[in-house]
Order: sequence, then C-alpha cells, then structure tokens
Amino acid sequence: MDRNGSQVPSFGPEEYARVEEAARLVGKSPEDFVRDAALAAAADPFLRALRETRDRFPHLAEVFATQDTRTTDGGADVWPDPAPLGSRDLHEGQPHGHAA
Repeated sequence: MDRNGSQVPSFGPEEYARVEEAARLVGKSPEDFVRDAALAAAADPFLRALRETRDRFPHLAEVFATQDTRTTDGGADVWPDPAPLGSRDLHEGQPHGHAA
C-alpha cells in the first residue's frame, strides 16, 4: 500500500481493541476500517460546505462591501419587508371566506 505524508499516531491498547471489534463486525481488517472511516470523514458534506464557504467568502465580502447602504428615511436602514412567518400572516388583510 502506498503511504502519503505522515501516518496517524498509533492507538492505545483499549482504542485499538475497539477498532478491531468494529472492523470485525463489518468484515474488514482494522487498517481498511480506519482508512475507510478517514476517507468517509474527509468527504463529509459539512466539511465540503466549510471548504466552499472558505472559497466563496472573499467574493461575498467584496459583494457586500460594494452594496449601496445609503438610507432614504433619515437614518434607518432600508430593507425589504420580511417574508410572512406563517399561514396566519399570509391571510392577514384578506377576506376569510367564511359564510355570514
């Protein structure tokens, strides 16, 4: 097996026994079990999202830095109205359609 870079530190006796047991349960050698677990962890969707955020952050910072932040009402920031929070908010101001 090719080895790249430094190797992971060894497990203590109790830790290695747990790894051996888990590997045995899934029918793998401890080495294959640890390798597969490490590769699965490296491909985790949360880690991928963190990488993408790291790559996008400089662009987003530039976009937000160039946004027009002037106000038109004497000092308060101008933002669009928030989206309705629930079905009751969606029906506010509309006839209820109930029979009288």
